[in-house]
Amino acid sequence: MLRCGGREELAIDAPGGAVRLSLESGTLLNGPVRLRYLLDGHRLSNRLAALQRWDRLCRTGTASPTSVATPSQAARWPLLVAALDAIADGNTLRQTAIRLFGKEKVERDWQDESDYLKLRTRRLVTQARGLAAGGYRALL
Repeated sequence: MLRCGGREELAIDAPGGAVRLSLESGTLLNGPVRLRYLLDGHRLSNRLAALQRWDRLCRTGTASPTSVATPSQAARWPLLVAALDAIADGNTLRQTAIRLFGKEKVERDWQDESDYLKLRTRRLVTQARGLAAGGYRALL
């Protein structure tokens, strides 16, 4: 679980994939919770697909693999490839962020109190390493 900017983010690994919960308010740390879903119009198809994955996980104990990449996932692929290149070149996390997002953005946001840019870079590096270690097969 990750606390970031007053919010909680939780990734649940399950057979078939992972499901991520992003809590707008409250906490999972204080015992049983009741989940309420926010399905506004912004990226509604992505939110519905995530809700379907959550439903399947609750009913069957497995997460359905995503068969078609969403636009946000497809936009992530070039960043993953660039992260792999940066890792191969032996770059630090900050140097990797500069290659991915540009020097100006890193200089401006690297020390942001939410650490969003460091966290995003770490997630990309972790996912890129996972793909390089054989995770790419799940894409086939």
